[in-house]
Amino acid sequence: MENKKALIIFKYPRGNWNNNITNKFKNYYLTEYIYLNEYKNKNFTETIFEINNLIKTKKISIVVFDVDYFKFVNFYFIKMINCEKKIIWTGDDFELHDMNSITANACDIVLSHCPLSVLKYQEKGYEAYMLDGEDTKLIENQKNLKKDIDVLFFGDLTKDRKNILDYLIKKGINVKNIGHDKVTPGVSDEELIKLVSKSKIVLNLSKSRSSSVKSFNSENVYKFFYQYKGRILMAGFNGVACISEYAPGIEIFFKKGEVLTFHTKEECFKILQELLSDDKLLENYTNNFVLKVKETCNEKKAFETIYNAIEKSNHHKVKLIKIPYWYLRIAAKHIILRNIKLSNLLKAIFQFKVIFSMLKNSNIFVKFLILSETLLNALWYSFALTVKPKK
Repeated sequence: MENKKALIIFKYPRGNWNNNITNKFKNYYLTEYIYLNEYKNKNFTETIFEINNLIKTKKISIVVFDVDYFKFVNFYFIKMINCEKKIIWTGDDFELHDMNSITANACDIVLSHCPLSVLKYQEKGYEAYMLDGEDTKLIENQKNLKKDIDVLFFGDLTKDRKNILDYLIKKGINVKNIGHDKVTPGVSDEELIKLVSKSKIVLNLSKSRSSSVKSFNSENVYKFFYQYKGRILMAGFNGVACISEYAPGIEIFFKKGEVLTFHTKEECFKILQELLSDDKLLENYTNNFVLKVKETCNEKKAFETIYNAIEKSNHHKVKLIKIPYWYLRIAAKHIILRNIKLSNLLKAIFQFKVIFSMLKNSNIFVKFLILSETLLNALWYSFALTVKPKK
């Protein structure tokens, strides 16, 4: 029997992250991918037309949508894509769940990087499964590498994270910091894997990195969330121990003691000091942690559950009472603004047909507000984006 074909619709190229997701699907499907930023000269309906033609021509059965921080790929976009099975993939659901959980209603299955996120979807009735975005490739002769780095940190270097790292260094912990900010670029993926494999411990800091947690339906309230991070799995895949700042996703995925966690920089120092001063303790902790990661996250084995779910004939559908006003506003704006400028304003106006369809079940007040705002957006942005095109 010929393998089914899958198409992954990514927002834009993102190095190994996109490749890792693609490779996981390739274990079971003939998998292709496209980048939506390559459709920059197409409006909303033209983009959908091109994708549907591709699906028809290549006889694609399954489409996976990369949705995080890209409001163009919304409930209405996914609804208009013609295929047998639709899947939403999210890696940053911690602050996008309000929006993603509505977008997911156009899909059959939800895949999330975070085990806590999976439970939140299941709570609503969705079929949801964990799919991490980490690279499971190991470097050659890994066991022969000298472990000359005590503690390695990599990732975005926020003020809070820098404060913890500076404290550890001041207390005498040998920390190699390859964190990056807007000015300092990070190391290559290949160099990063090599540095991880040469380390004794990877330090994972889990607070979200923005100045506040986004909220679509209310004012921002929280400064940060404790996020489940992929560097925990990256460490385990490469035979290295990891200790982590607390995150609830860790407690769901790992048993007590399999990943040592802390809340404060003082607790972090105490754990690192204890592990680094006792080679036998560190060896036992590392072995147990690595075994757990490699047994649970074997790429082909872990995807088998997802494959079986995709191949089911029926999927449980969640019924929404309505699409909320804030979601309609966002969707309408991003439908009308796609590739808009003065030279194609008339074509943009024809996108109102999609927006009228969106609003058919809304009351007259909501219709008036959304259509008025959308018309103003069309007029203003057609001028503004002609004068200063979006990068």
